Amino acid sequence: MSIKLNNLSLYLTFMILFDVRKVVFKIRRERKKELNRQKIIAAAKKLFLRKGISATNVRDISTVSGISYVTMYKYFYDKNDLIQIVCREVIDEVINYAYSQLNNENLTFFEKLHRLSFKETFEKIYGTTAFIDFSNYINSDKKLAVYINQRINNSWIKIVEAGRQDGFIHASASDEQICKFLSLIFKLDHNEVKKNINEYGELFLYGLAGHNKNK
Repeated sequence: MSIKLNNLSLYLTFMILFDVRKVVFKIRRERKKELNRQKIIAAAKKLFLRKGISATNVRDISTVSGISYVTMYKYFYDKNDLIQIVCREVIDEVINYAYSQLNNENLTFFEKLHRLSFKETFEKIYGTTAFIDFSNYINSDKKLAVYINQRINNSWIKIVEAGRQDGFIHASASDEQICKFLSLIFKLDHNEVKKNINEYGELFLYGLAGHNKNK
């Protein structure tokens, strides 16, 4: 009986160790898979920004990432799959950087708005050539165009919150109504808004009735 129990104990121990090894192996495999995936994305991003999206082919990405051409297709369906991921990553980086200006206490509220240009922020980070290349691609890709518009529209609430915190916005209008108003202003030509930022600021503050300073 004791022999049978010992054998059972050994068997259970073996199975536990076997399961543990399987789990460890799976974790390592997933980590390697994610590491390779990130290497490919980083290489694609570097090449897209430097050479251009259309001028970069999958073999270029394979060479820079150090991941074989064949292996790459285990992680991504095709080049367009990579383009979608990289473009969204770049869009997020640019928008997040632009909206970080809302925390700059040295700027007035409208000066902060002045710095929220997607174009100027993109060019500041990645350069004019990359902006033109990415803009052309994004504008021709419905999914990316929808994505960037959603990101921008969802960010208006951050602007209104910053305006209220700065004491710039006291209006009883809802945040949603103010967001719509601001989005309409910034749909105008950005150079026009930039050139007349103070006038737009006064109009935003006091409305069409103006402001009686002697009140």
